[in-house]
Amino acid sequence: MNWNRTAFWGITYRQLALVLGMYAAAILLYTVSLTISQQTWSKQSFGADFLAYLPRNTFEYGLKLLLTAPVWYLLFVRLRYWPLFHRVLLHVVLLPLFIMVWQSTYYAIADAFKLGRLRDSAQIWDTYIGALFYLVQFGVFHAYAYYRDYQQQRIREVELRELAVKSELSALKAQLNPHFLYNVFNTISATVPPAQEHTRELLADLADLFRYQLQASRTDLVTVADEIAFVRKYLDLEKARFGDRLRVYFDVSDDVLNQPMPPMLLQPLIENSVRHGIAPLIDGGDVLIKIDRQNGHLAVEVADTGVGLNGSAISGNGVGLANTRMRLSKMYGHELHISPVQPHGLRVQFEIPV
Repeated sequence: MNWNRTAFWGITYRQLALVLGMYAAAILLYTVSLTISQQTWSKQSFGADFLAYLPRNTFEYGLKLLLTAPVWYLLFVRLRYWPLFHRVLLHVVLLPLFIMVWQSTYYAIADAFKLGRLRDSAQIWDTYIGALFYLVQFGVFHAYAYYRDYQQQRIREVELRELAVKSELSALKAQLNPHFLYNVFNTISATVPPAQEHTRELLADLADLFRYQLQASRTDLVTVADEIAFVRKYLDLEKARFGDRLRVYFDVSDDVLNQPMPPMLLQPLIENSVRHGIAPLIDGGDVLIKIDRQNGHLAVEVADTGVGLNGSAISGNGVGLANTRMRLSKMYGHELHISPVQPHGLRVQFEIPV
């Protein structure tokens, strides 16, 4: 049997067995105590008295267990996220209520079935023992709940530490690849003969792209000027492939060049325009990068005259768009706006605070 399986209310069979065991022990100890105290004037044997008290005590503690269940449910299920101190304070109200309901119910049933019970001033013992048992059992419940929460918190802390180590290793690996490629491209560029100067320049531009990517992985913000310089190099490489089919226009205000912005935020959008918008067209098309200041924000726009809403970029779920959308949402809580360009093309816009 799987003792850790949940029975009900989040209680496992192991916990349920422990509670029932605690009640069984309480019934036996209480019955033994009553039997010993009665032996002085009892005319029966110890065993006969023990068996005589056992059914009544079992009913008495069974009724306490029945009344304990709703109190436990209130404190450890419904009010689980209350501070421990506030839940302990509730016992000031719950303890007298528990004793009052238990005594009135138990006395009514005992009188109806002639089970025998303490009467008059002796009833104070039922109040005292009932209150003592209530405090002991809920003391055990609170201690166990605190121990269980503490163990779960320790497990979560260990998992978070392991996750942090994995993230750090992943970040280091992400830095190694651009750094390695940057050095390799510089080495290849140095071996290209002077007669192929254009090829040397393209390799140098490609090496610069990896160098910028490596720097971007180490900082949260760069200037608009640095980001524009990066995308110019990227577009120079694309123009070497597309030739006159790719026409690029920049409309960037001078007063925003020194403003900070997250690195590598423009390139995925521009790559999306070139690969999904312009590349499918035989005659190519235009790409416009526009940045200016509007109402205390940097207003950024990447528009193209490509296939637009008929292309794969229609869904906005590409890796570049999804990555940019997630970064904007996480960093600023801003959205990425995608709209068509007439007669064909796609416009992507977003804002970031200055």
